[in-house]
Amino acid sequence: SKMNSIDPQIIAMIREAGKIDKKGFKTLVVYNDGSNFSVGVNIGLALFAANAAMWSLIEQNTKEGQDAFLGLKYAPFPVVGAPSGMALGGGCEVLLHCDAIQAHAESYIGLVEVGVGLVPAWGGCKEMITRWAEDENEPKGPMATVTKIFENVGTAKVATSAQDARSLKFLRNNDRITMNRSRLLSDAKRFCLELVNDYEAPEQKSHYLAGESGKVTLDLAVRDLVKAGHATPHDVTVTSHLSYILTGGDTDLTQSVSDEDILRMEKEGIMSLMKTEETMERIEHMLSTGKPLRN
Repeated sequence: SKMNSIDPQIIAMIREAGKIDKKGFKTLVVYNDGSNFSVGVNIGLALFAANAAMWSLIEQNTKEGQDAFLGLKYAPFPVVGAPSGMALGGGCEVLLHCDAIQAHAESYIGLVEVGVGLVPAWGGCKEMITRWAEDENEPKGPMATVTKIFENVGTAKVATSAQDARSLKFLRNNDRITMNRSRLLSDAKRFCLELVNDYEAPEQKSHYLAGESGKVTLDLAVRDLVKAGHATPHDVTVTSHLSYILTGGDTDLTQSVSDEDILRMEKEGIMSLMKTEETMERIEHMLSTGKPLRN
């Protein structure tokens, strides 16, 4: 399809791609010839599964996506993502697990899950927490960066260009931009080969997050938006799951939260939201009109 939504077959392919070194390959480019990199998870499939109350299938698909993306991130070889057009939701999460990105200038990247009443659950929250915390130019302290992530993800903000994606941390400082679409793949391959020598996979991360006190602060901001007419009742429910994940759940600043803990909370969040009528309505509305429902 033109939108290149992600279904279980694509996840299976990504899982296999994480093992290509066993077949004699040195490096991997994640690229798409189509006009869009990927608009994310196949929400039609998700809706079908939820309507049929196939909760274990939804949970399995969430877990398999998480594992496949972790496989890319921790593979013993470099992975370069090469997006053009839309890279939204799960399409963005694939990129967040790559070692580096070679983006076409006209790439529209964003974590847009709240638009369909969900939270990023293939490691999007986890990766944003890491990226913002690791940026020396950002203010230190557990809430400064989490507040920014909460705003960006909570309003489903999409970068309007690859350049704009830098400020949202979808692209990092060493990532590169290609102006000419027809050169994107060859640029990405070249970038990949530069990374092969002395490549070391990243370390697993742990985080010090604010826990409940931080969550209260974020949730209050959303209530003010509701009063001002800028957020809806279901936005409150969805962003409450998001704030729980981003502040580390039941933790405080003395305890560390692992990447695994965050992935578990992402999965619990999406499972809980899939069981709400309002999220179902958002997904149906997006499928039938292509626009988000404000409920």
